[in-house]
Amino acid sequence: MESTPPPPPSVLNDNCSASYMTPYATVIAMSGLYLIVIFFFCKKSKKMCIPMSDSMYPHQKRLKQLERELKNYLIDEESIEVDDYQIGQTSDGFIFRGGVFPKTRNRFNAKVTTAVKISFPIVGKSISLLEDALRLSKLDHPNLIRLLAVSQLSFSVFRPMIALEWLPGGTLADYFIYKIREKEDSDRSPIQLKDMLSILYQVSQALKYIHSQLDEFGQELTHGRILTRNVLITEPDLKKCEVKLGDFGEAPSGLEYTTPIVAYMPPEILCCAERVPPHRPENDVWMFGVFIWECLTLGAQPHFRKSVEDIKK
Repeated sequence: MESTPPPPPSVLNDNCSASYMTPYATVIAMSGLYLIVIFFFCKKSKKMCIPMSDSMYPHQKRLKQLERELKNYLIDEESIEVDDYQIGQTSDGFIFRGGVFPKTRNRFNAKVTTAVKISFPIVGKSISLLEDALRLSKLDHPNLIRLLAVSQLSFSVFRPMIALEWLPGGTLADYFIYKIREKEDSDRSPIQLKDMLSILYQVSQALKYIHSQLDEFGQELTHGRILTRNVLITEPDLKKCEVKLGDFGEAPSGLEYTTPIVAYMPPEILCCAERVPPHRPENDVWMFGVFIWECLTLGAQPHFRKSVEDIKK
């Protein structure tokens, strides 16, 4: 009886290779399929699949407190829309034009136009933005910008996002630049002293209200950003417009000094030896005085073309 001849070596090698490769091919295929499913799931649901940064963990307790206190303003990130148009930049983030969709959408409750503020990708700035949102949530005055919504993801991602009241007239600084200084005398809109005094009065009422409030430590609340680029108007007509003060901020640290901010600061802040000098209501009064000068000169820059060192001297 003749025995069956063994298969050629090449056939043995092919069979062995196939048997060894099958598990690896399966793992690779399943991994690829898993990644594709996750990608399309995130894209469809528009979720920000960003885990909490390691540097955020030390602030978890405070983040939980902020989340509890802002719970009435929390909405899904799907309900906040951000346009490509950047309105401006503040001490802790960028501001874009955007909108907030109501929780129950239909043809009768359309999107509300808002200013959407997104913090810089720095932990301190992220916390600062949420602290500002908490302050605004506790204030109610006709001459203060209102907080409208906070993204639920703000407490687990690196860059919180909040929605603020939108004023179509822009900032007072932009009005001075584009409606006054960049136009010929014949094209400028006439400005009456009473109209400018009305603006100053409205800002002073907002400050008076802020200083009458107390923070969580029982200290008088301060603003710290009384600048023309931080005063918004409802329409580009000073005879009819209302103004609102926005963007709270702390006194900047030594590493954050910039000429536009320093030009408004009182001497006790500029010459303070502390890295983060305390901001008091008296400092707001000084800044308001510089703001008055800027308004009465129709947008002239305080300490024009002077460096930070020159201003300190």
